[in-house]
Amino acid sequence: MASTEGKTMKARTAAAPARGSRPRNRKAQIVSIAAELFHRQGYHAVTMEEIASAVGITAGALYRHFRNKQELLARTVLDGLLAFETLVDNHTAGDVDGLLRAMAALTLDRRDLGVLWQRESRNLPVPERDQLRRRFRSIAARTATTLVAARPGLSPADADLLVWAIFATFASPSHHSVTLPRARFEDLLHAMGSTLTEVALPQAPGPSAGATPSDQPRPGLARASRREVLMDAAARLFNERGYQAVSMEDIGAAAGISGAGIYNHVTAKSDLLVAALTRAADALQLDASRAFATATSPRDALDLLLRSYIDLTVSHSHLTGTLITEVIHLPAEQRHTIRRLQYDYVSEWVHLLTAERPELIEAEARVVVHAVFTTINDIARIDHLRERGDLSGDLLAACQALLLARPG
Repeated sequence: MASTEGKTMKARTAAAPARGSRPRNRKAQIVSIAAELFHRQGYHAVTMEEIASAVGITAGALYRHFRNKQELLARTVLDGLLAFETLVDNHTAGDVDGLLRAMAALTLDRRDLGVLWQRESRNLPVPERDQLRRRFRSIAARTATTLVAARPGLSPADADLLVWAIFATFASPSHHSVTLPRARFEDLLHAMGSTLTEVALPQAPGPSAGATPSDQPRPGLARASRREVLMDAAARLFNERGYQAVSMEDIGAAAGISGAGIYNHVTAKSDLLVAALTRAADALQLDASRAFATATSPRDALDLLLRSYIDLTVSHSHLTGTLITEVIHLPAEQRHTIRRLQYDYVSEWVHLLTAERPELIEAEARVVVHAVFTTINDIARIDHLRERGDLSGDLLAACQALLLARPG
């Protein structure tokens, strides 16, 4: 299957004017091409020289627009956030359906946004990143207010979770390259977003005083294997900061191993990344085997897979988070192996979903399955949502609805 990212990149670079010309939108063109390169290759793998070449200018000319790569990354993230913010602020009051359709269109216009926000924004300076996150939370709050107005009786807390689920669903095309006719793709995303606005979340008690978010370390017995301790510490740090921003010294300190002692257990940082990603991928495959062995129907198997994925992600979001964002940093051979495992796992879901819903073609089913994964992955890593009384039940209700969402 041809990559959407590759096609988009070719279109953007093909449109770049010849060297020596100075279009009035040069800065916007730089930002657009940089965003696509960061999305496709990862911030650390892209150089300013590569960006300049794709734009059709010299590196010196690029530096006249942006002082460094980090400043350019900040602009790509901010531009995406501003587009989303403008859309939310300018929608017609009370028109939730129109807002959802506009969101679906924007996220297909900018399929880079989800990855830029989730994976690459971690490379920004902390104060700048925190400021952008506050703005995004403000956008979510305003959207939740709109949803509450349209659905009387919905609590602000439940509206908040549903809005984040909607955002995740619309961001999901950023994490895959499935292609569909534009109108059909928009309709499918809109249907899933609309379905989420109507989900009835389970009633559950709020978090108890002093409750610990589900992914935070709890008191318990220490592992005897120092390698296991190191792998767990590494996965948490990779998920939080990104692989490139974590050193072996950081991992050793988090695991309680000082100095060169860490090299008694692993030879390189990449060993820990490979181990963590393999562990997460193998866990998913094992759960899939259990589901197929015990299910009595495609619907039953989907439900079992959904519950097991939610359980794994809520309890070990650092592992699934690393699996989503850090595969790009693996050596080529290991990256191919993990990508193959991921593709096979998604294909199991797609097989079941098309059996349950024969009106869906394979590509449409893949879009739905990726929306489910992104919703679970994103919500499980939002601190204030992890403190809900029954986050697993909330995710189950939302994602069961997504799997059955039908375009009008």
